[in-house]
Amino acid sequence: TKAQAVAARTYAIGNLGGRAARGFDFYATVMDQVYGGVQDEDTVVNRAVRETRGETLTHNGTPILAYYASTCGGSTAAIEESWPWRAPLPYLRSVSDRIPGTDQFWCGTSNRFTWTTRWSRDQLLAVLGETLRAHTGGRVTGVRRVEDIRITDRNASDRVTVRLTADGTQYTLRADSVRWVLRPQPGPAILNSSRIAAVEPRMAGGAVQELEIRGGGWGHAIGMCQVGAINRARAGQSHAQ
Repeated sequence: TKAQAVAARTYAIGNLGGRAARGFDFYATVMDQVYGGVQDEDTVVNRAVRETRGETLTHNGTPILAYYASTCGGSTAAIEESWPWRAPLPYLRSVSDRIPGTDQFWCGTSNRFTWTTRWSRDQLLAVLGETLRAHTGGRVTGVRRVEDIRITDRNASDRVTVRLTADGTQYTLRADSVRWVLRPQPGPAILNSSRIAAVEPRMAGGAVQELEIRGGGWGHAIGMCQVGAINRARAGQSHAQ
């Protein structure tokens, strides 16, 4: 909880004024930091805030981009590995979450350490009809068939590049973009992670009839792994560690 308090404080201080043109500093959602209001505060969190008062994380005297995500799935991701459009940063690099001397991981207790998501043909077409419209700036208004979907690349932290062919057009989805296009269903929820072990379509008549994706982790995995941090604390590590 103390590690989370320091990370959240650093993020808040480092991003003050970032949305000044809109008349506020932060969204109370995953766009910035999820905040449920004072009714969601509790004594443990408030104590962690008090006991870390004034503590922030800096690099060269400037507050860092203190990102965090629920479950890294085995290793965190360097910022450019999950967000290829971002430049590398020395403090946002890939770090193993393996418990030393074991084949276990600190975040292995998460219910999304491993996961499987499946789509029927109709579900997949409905999802892609919505997400490819956004991905292409409105050029795609619907999807009638998916001819192919496969992993074409995998980076050092196991975030993948997926090539999708729909209605004769190929789309390359890199790392976190996979999560926004291959949503579990139409709507706001996105795919758990781009740390994907396998993409397995069932084909018939030259088109995908069912799709199964198996992966691990929950979130972009940049910065602190929250479930990993919880279990490190339970093992006796301090928030500074």
